[in-house]
Amino acid sequence: MKSFFQYVITASILTASAQAAHAEYLNDSNMTVTVGPSTSTNPFENRTTADSLASIIDAPSANVSELHNQQTHIWVVGEPLELIFELQSEYNLTTFHFWNYTAEGYDVDNIDLNFYDAANILVGSLLNISPAVSNSPILSEDFSLTSITDVKTINAVLTGSNNQVDFNNIGFTGTAIPEPTSIILLGLPLLYFVSRNKD
Repeated sequence: MKSFFQYVITASILTASAQAAHAEYLNDSNMTVTVGPSTSTNPFENRTTADSLASIIDAPSANVSELHNQQTHIWVVGEPLELIFELQSEYNLTTFHFWNYTAEGYDVDNIDLNFYDAANILVGSLLNISPAVSNSPILSEDFSLTSITDVKTINAVLTGSNNQVDFNNIGFTGTAIPEPTSIILLGLPLLYFVSRNKD
């Protein structure tokens, strides 16, 4: 017959496993985005920088569709767009989601992604991504991320062959890495149980 503490230990292990395995879609609820240093301060053509940045990460899920219009798209002319995504905590990332423009000549033709941990150490890259031109309504194109772990910051550089960068959304899917404090708290019942049952 299991003791109370064995049940607590089992529950703690199951909770930790569930936290580690739960995939999250990352958007404006768990990350922020800013313009990177290689891009001019106010690069967007048709909207304010604040409105454009908000639109980049406002998709509620990876499966949502969007229509291209002046209130939804992000448009830069004459230079690449560098973006810096700051995640709320460290994540192991599995998928990059991108909603491209619907016509060649304005769409994004190349994306370079570099991933950094909380200490700003490079932990992975996915370079020379060539997203397809989208249909309307626009759905995300999904790119698998292999062994991209412990990510806190993402640097993205988007370019277009006609000096145009036009798209609708960017998102990521990943699993949050439990904070050390959470792991310690989950392990406390185990320590207590072991100390009470010595010998």
